[in-house]
Amino acid sequence: MGRLLVLCGSYDPKGASMCGAAYFCAAAAYRTGAGIVEIFTPRENYSSLASLVPEAVFSLYGYEEAAEDVGKRLTEAVLRSDAVVIGCGLGKSSLSKSLVKAALSAVTCPILIDADALNIISEDEDIWSLLDEKQRAHTVITPHPGEMSRLCKATVAEILSDTSKCAGNFAQKHGIVCLLKDHHTAISDGERLYLNQSGNAGMASAGMGDLLAGIIGALLARGPKANFENSSIFECVTAGAYLHGLAGDLAAEKYGEYSVTASVVLSEISTAIKLNFGNNTQN
Repeated sequence: MGRLLVLCGSYDPKGASMCGAAYFCAAAAYRTGAGIVEIFTPRENYSSLASLVPEAVFSLYGYEEAAEDVGKRLTEAVLRSDAVVIGCGLGKSSLSKSLVKAALSAVTCPILIDADALNIISEDEDIWSLLDEKQRAHTVITPHPGEMSRLCKATVAEILSDTSKCAGNFAQKHGIVCLLKDHHTAISDGERLYLNQSGNAGMASAGMGDLLAGIIGALLARGPKANFENSSIFECVTAGAYLHGLAGDLAAEKYGEYSVTASVVLSEISTAIKLNFGNNTQN
């Protein structure tokens, strides 16, 4: 059913942890049918994550370790994966930057880049050169308007003035698939454009982007193993965006938009999939 690597989560020695991002991403991937989810994260996050996602496989590292040593282990994890998600709650430490570069240098499978990984790239655009033309065709980015503004060196207002054009231009320039989050999320591969209609305002809260990354990551990992042979990266991304929004709509029906959280949306992913595909996991 596909092996997904999740390079997510961070830990600040002063006490701040972003293990929740790794949790939502990994848990959403499992709900979307990933066979194995490997979480590559700081060892301080292990206890919390192991209790929340006991199905996951863990590869742990410490901030005191040499970046080269951690990078080698990450490269090995990337090479044994069917798809990779990087960036959710990753932080912008020097080690995080090294890991983003290591992952992009090694990857040969579909990869989704989100959140802090995008912020790291926006500060060093030369990182794009680590992806060759073939790999870029299997690369997805999922920025919100703030992250997109940093990538494009434009204001948020300029991004929001025409999200379709912005997503399309960026996708065409870099040869990737761009999913630009908004009320009607715009997704483009530089040629095609999809505007997602599912979802609601209650989803504008913490953790939602992590869920989206996990859902799409699972579809990318499942691709060649679940009758997706004729599906493109673009189609996996659009399907993931729709399912994510539908799960949010189901949560809003139960609790009202004000009470929609990432936790309740996570619980509705299975229903969203069942409504569209029934019990046939091969559709």
